[in-house]
Amino acid sequence: MTGRHNIETLIVLQPVILDTGSSDQDGRLVLSNGRVIAILVRLDASDHEGIEGWFLEVGLGRLRDLRPAPFGSLEAATRWLRQHIARP
Repeated sequence: MTGRHNIETLIVLQPVILDTGSSDQDGRLVLSNGRVIAILVRLDASDHEGIEGWFLEVGLGRLRDLRPAPFGSLEAATRWLRQHIARP
């Protein structure tokens, strides 16, 4: 690859507390190259029929209408985010 396509997109996950009105309050503000692109929230399994992981609570821009299944880890979420924001 040449040019900008050989540079991995910088994703920063900033810990935040979300006011969700539920026990799902552990969140990450997702920034890509300085822009907010999403908010992830950690699901509390006791509130979600045993489902746990990280959920895309809010997606902006290219991520706006996407609803992936919960991610098992922040690393999995980051991989998915990189793939979807890199698409033309």
